[in-house]
Amino acid sequence: MIGPVQMLMIGFKSDQIPPEVRKELKDLLANDQIRVLDVLTILKHRNRTIEQQPSPDLLPLNSTHSGDLLGRLLRESGSSAVMGESTSGGRGYLFKGDDIPQLRDSMPAGTGAVVLLLEHSWAKPLRDAVVSSGAFPVRDAWVGRTALQQLDLIDSTR
Repeated sequence: MIGPVQMLMIGFKSDQIPPEVRKELKDLLANDQIRVLDVLTILKHRNRTIEQQPSPDLLPLNSTHSGDLLGRLLRESGSSAVMGESTSGGRGYLFKGDDIPQLRDSMPAGTGAVVLLLEHSWAKPLRDAVVSSGAFPVRDAWVGRTALQQLDLIDSTR
């Protein structure tokens, strides 16, 4: 069974993924705790049209074409149906889903983005324990940089 899946979108101010980000994405492809299911690189031109860019060096293992799963998810699946599925009965999900944002609304004109579909393999045992015990997800969230600085978990000068 697949672990919890997250969609993550990282924007950049050019028509190319920054080299530092590309390097980290390549490293992520080799990580066994988080599996990259799909990668989609897109550009939003100044005229607001969106174009998919090939990124063959970022193809996940056992994939022949990047963006297939994400393209289907974004086009066909109905975002709230995909990400906001019911967790009643404690079945199916560890993390509650959020609506998938529309790419056209999420990106400023003249920018690019790489969209990742990530499986959190590390969370499979936790998810299975939640499901089998009848427990259920209440809330999950990313903790932002400002909050982490206030907790002295990261350097506030960086």
